[in-house]
Amino acid sequence: MILGLDISTSVVGVAVINPEDRKLVESVHWDLRKLDNLFEKAECIGSELYQLKGRHNIESVYIETALKRFIPGRSKADTIIKLAKFNGVVAWLSFETFGVEPTYINVNTARSIYGLSFPRGTKGPARKKMVIEKVIENEKNSFFAELARGGKNFKHGTDDRADAVVIARAGEFLLRNEGNEGYLTEKITLTE
Repeated sequence: MILGLDISTSVVGVAVINPEDRKLVESVHWDLRKLDNLFEKAECIGSELYQLKGRHNIESVYIETALKRFIPGRSKADTIIKLAKFNGVVAWLSFETFGVEPTYINVNTARSIYGLSFPRGTKGPARKKMVIEKVIENEKNSFFAELARGGKNFKHGTDDRADAVVIARAGEFLLRNEGNEGYLTEKITLTE
């Protein structure tokens, strides 16, 4: 089984894919907002991963790469550091639980592999909604998304679950194409 994780300090999106029949077998989110510190959050994630191990034989783990740079107006240095620390802790917990080294995948690479592209100027909430809608379209009945009260937005955690599916599917793609050298396997020399 393939595990995809979308890690943040408030919600962790989780997706499990069976590479044999290519079905999404589990899509959940773990809500960490009520926990006070990173240690409690890490303990909760460790427990959830252990339970996941009891349900699925996880052979590959893919994690969305943590934000690496400061984006004016959208991120603070201490937030980036906190997220990177937590990302590392969860990666270690998954390694300890499943015995496989996690592979990091850039979110833009994963979205491209999944077939997602955004019109120029599309920002935060609109992008999240587009990701959810694409996952609903691609995964059919395997991915359940419920609208929040008011019927305008999706319920909390849906975007994290969708992101985890995108990461897991990108990981599945990388696994299936492992060792594939592509069309150009030799260096071409042009002569006059």
